[in-house]
Amino acid sequence: MSGGADGRGDGRGAAARVPGSFALQPHPRTPVPPAWRVDVATRWSARGLVAEYTLAVPAGRIALPPRSTVPAARDFLSKRTCGELFVGVRGEPGYIEFNFSPSGDWASYAFDGYRENSRDRPWRGPQPEVRIVPGEGATRLVATVPHEAFRCLLRDEVMPPLEAAFTLVLEDWLGELSFWSIAHPRAEPEFHDRAGFVADFTVSE
Repeated sequence: MSGGADGRGDGRGAAARVPGSFALQPHPRTPVPPAWRVDVATRWSARGLVAEYTLAVPAGRIALPPRSTVPAARDFLSKRTCGELFVGVRGEPGYIEFNFSPSGDWASYAFDGYRENSRDRPWRGPQPEVRIVPGEGATRLVATVPHEAFRCLLRDEVMPPLEAAFTLVLEDWLGELSFWSIAHPRAEPEFHDRAGFVADFTVSE
């Protein structure tokens, strides 16, 4: 949604690459105080993709779900504060989605096309880990997604060019939701629109 001097202009995202760092922008239909910021830093580790969402929102202004006793795969996480990642093969309609909740819970889905044939997407191997790191003036949501979670994107054992969208649903202290992304291609918030998958995504084994 870059374009204006504050990066909140016409809905077009600046160039972003994974691994790398970039800012998310709130959708114009869900405005927030101008000082609020959400940034994402990504890197590959021996365990997988590490995505760190930094929510620069004053203390007491963000609502976080309570920590789960046993974090697990769960639905409907995006009804509250939740980080999200969408990845697809460039030129193909299908894509995968991950949800990362401050509760420690997570979700993974696959689609054949735009919101088409949604289904859970399990894999063999480690599961995502999600933790919350509170801080003065900012809260960090750190998700680690194992390498095995991306193997479904291989084509003939080769990883093709990928495109991704990093997004966030932020619930404030009043229960209002704002929707953040690198780019917002529609007049209404819609993270599944492939026009918003503007980050070049490189998988490191």
